[in-house]
Amino acid sequence: MRTNYLWLIVLLLLTGCAGIPDSVDNEALLKNEQDDKQVEIDMRNPDMSAAISALNNGQPMVAKALLLGLTQRYPLAGKPWVNVGLISFRRGELDRAQQAAEKALVLQPEIAVADYLLGLIAHKKNDAPKALAHYLAALEKDLQHAHSHYNLALLYDTYYQDLGNAVFHYRRYLELSASDDEVTLSWVRELESQLVPEGDDDAS
Repeated sequence: MRTNYLWLIVLLLLTGCAGIPDSVDNEALLKNEQDDKQVEIDMRNPDMSAAISALNNGQPMVAKALLLGLTQRYPLAGKPWVNVGLISFRRGELDRAQQAAEKALVLQPEIAVADYLLGLIAHKKNDAPKALAHYLAALEKDLQHAHSHYNLALLYDTYYQDLGNAVFHYRRYLELSASDDEVTLSWVRELESQLVPEGDDDAS
């Protein structure tokens, strides 16, 4: 994992059925050196360090204020907007979270986790088709995004009753996830036992 994205891991602390995103792996598409200076933010930035400390100390609004300050000084950077959106999402402010994620995508369309956040918001609003579209968009940008696989699996499993796709994405999540998720593994095995082997559907 790249060092200059470590700050993002700390800020992406979501709870609930949808998983915790782990990193942003895509570099910005820079137009020139001036754009480079306005996009790249790393752990050495004092305000970023302060935002992390504030979030760790249970002060999300302080962290949000610091991040908004960074958006002013780095006007082409989408990553602070993603984190602003994630803080809003945790507070149940779905419309504000959506606005922040959409702003991030306008600035840096290649940020997969911004699409993932929009998927979480749609998921929370029980808009399964829109959530599906956003999770798929996130995976188009980053096939290694474990939690997009997990949430796709949930949708295929609970909303579409598409066990084949559900199992596939659960398995991809398990392969990519660093943690041992015995609950999900047990559920995948249960689903796999329900799958009818090809050519056996007419068996009597």
